[in-house]
Amino acid sequence: MYIVSACDRRKTKIRKKILNQNKLRLTVYKSNKHIYAQLFLSNGSEVLASMSSLDKKFKEASSNNKLSKMDEAYLVGNLLSDVLKSKNILNVVFDRSGFKFHGRIKAVADSIKNNGIKC
Repeated sequence: MYIVSACDRRKTKIRKKILNQNKLRLTVYKSNKHIYAQLFLSNGSEVLASMSSLDKKFKEASSNNKLSKMDEAYLVGNLLSDVLKSKNILNVVFDRSGFKFHGRIKAVADSIKNNGIKC
């Protein structure tokens, strides 16, 4: 018997609402050590931009300083918003991938909003 977790149920419900909007989808995933953000087409067929705490741009921007996980998430959002602005993308739909809108997920969203991207 297969039991669906609460996180998977939230993810499915959120994704279903987003897919009906036909807008670019900004997906955020967090692991215990890192955070990842990717911009997809609305149907999920193509990745337009991505940024993570493992990316070279992130490592250069943090300049080998030890950052907290919240600061890392905020920096990932800042760097991703710079990439989106360079591609003239100013309107996206935020997909939290079933995670609660709190902590590192909220830090990414706030940094993107503060840089002028609507989500």
